[in-house]
Amino acid sequence: MRTIGFGLGIAAALATASLGGAIAHAQMPGAPVLQNVWATPGIVGALDIAGGADGSLYAGAVSWTPASGRFEVSGGGGYRTRTGVTSGGVYGLRVAMPFGGASSSFGFAGFAGIGGGAASVSHTRVSCATVPGATGCTTLPLPDSVTIDSTASTTEVPVGVAIGWRHVVGATHGVSVYATPAYVFYSGLAKRTGLFRAAIGADFGITPRIGATAGIEFGATRPRGFGGPSGSVYGVGVAYAFGAR
Repeated sequence: MRTIGFGLGIAAALATASLGGAIAHAQMPGAPVLQNVWATPGIVGALDIAGGADGSLYAGAVSWTPASGRFEVSGGGGYRTRTGVTSGGVYGLRVAMPFGGASSSFGFAGFAGIGGGAASVSHTRVSCATVPGATGCTTLPLPDSVTIDSTASTTEVPVGVAIGWRHVVGATHGVSVYATPAYVFYSGLAKRTGLFRAAIGADFGITPRIGATAGIEFGATRPRGFGGPSGSVYGVGVAYAFGAR
């Protein structure tokens, strides 16, 4: 199973008759952390869409794996819309190292990445005035109230493992399913949190060059105002392998 993942953390599958594996991922905020177990030698490009309660992400990514298939590096960027926060660009980078055999049906891999972006959050500061008949200070939206924009930057650093299984379908097609438990460090505003998250995904080889992926991530959550994730995140993607096949 030849696969590639996006800056979203999504993988798209590229199957060959030998079902030799590879996966490429870049870690972008707003996308599930999906990582397949096998890596495709050469260059693979992908387009992904991700979403959830916190907003949506539209991204692209590229990966490179040496002929040995022993590791993969990937990077990408995209545009993220966020609930209650202005939209903006995000980026991601990831390194993965598969440990399964090139022809094995089961395998595992380790990976680590980093991704981030920035967006503006509006806060209204109001003056405090004493209202006749009231006790103490009552907050009112007086004429000197102002709106302040602050930067809600988010950085994600996932470290995890992938466990997967694959199966050949015909001469040039294949399917793989995998799980990726990970510990993810999140930072945003003044809040820093480490959460355990997990994802499950499936890659489908359509042609020797083209594949598709779907997956979902779930687990511990974080307040939306600090950059999320506040719930589950889903993603879908397509990938294309360049060069001779």
